[in-house]
Amino acid sequence: MLKKFSCIVLIILCLLITGCSNNLKFINHIEDLANSKIGVYTGSEYDTILKNNIKNATPAYYNSYSDEISALKSGKIDAFLTDEPLAKEILKNNEGLKILNEKLTIDSYAFAINPQKNNLKEEIDKIILEMKDDGTLIKLEEKWFGDNEEVKELEEYDYKYTDTIKFATVSGSAPFAYMKNNKIVGYDIDVINYIGYKLGYKIEIVEMAFEGMIAALVSGKVDIAGCSIIVTEERKKVVLFSEPNYTGGIVLVTRQ
Repeated sequence: MLKKFSCIVLIILCLLITGCSNNLKFINHIEDLANSKIGVYTGSEYDTILKNNIKNATPAYYNSYSDEISALKSGKIDAFLTDEPLAKEILKNNEGLKILNEKLTIDSYAFAINPQKNNLKEEIDKIILEMKDDGTLIKLEEKWFGDNEEVKELEEYDYKYTDTIKFATVSGSAPFAYMKNNKIVGYDIDVINYIGYKLGYKIEIVEMAFEGMIAALVSGKVDIAGCSIIVTEERKKVVLFSEPNYTGGIVLVTRQ
């Protein structure tokens, strides 16, 4: 009787172990995500990138990275796409996640500009090129993409301005734009503030959802938009883009 009972217990344990193993998805390479549900930021180009890189993947759309992180941790999705600097920032505050080594793309990031404001684009391009030449841009990159939180404060400029520029951004896109001490800070904010200072424009920050930015630019509601915006041929059909101010790529965040 004891022998028979032991066999039953052993069979049950084997079934439980097998069942658990089947529910676990070990992800170390892009190929491991075939046929998976992958998180995509609403309004981004990530769904196209997903389709071109992962076989039979199903996009799941989210309006914030916090929602994507929760979905990933709970098993609703197996990974989500984001820009590499954002991914590194996410990992700082979320244990149990990792970035896959393979980048899906190599991209240029720039400010999107109202299509009717070509003169403004030319002014901005000139300053960005100067920032590249004199090292200002790389200093701002090192500050905002580095690990020293104490230095991550916006530069302040005292100057007279001749006009106001409305700048749209998303506050949940660290290190490009995010909330700190009840104020939107970040790499893109520091860069546009410097440009405003050099050109004599006051920068008025307008926070909005990412998916509404292109429409806001086309309608003239805002003049410029910035928050890790990737330059794409599709977007270039409807808005202007500045000289790129950062080069990066799209990666996949998944569970360890």
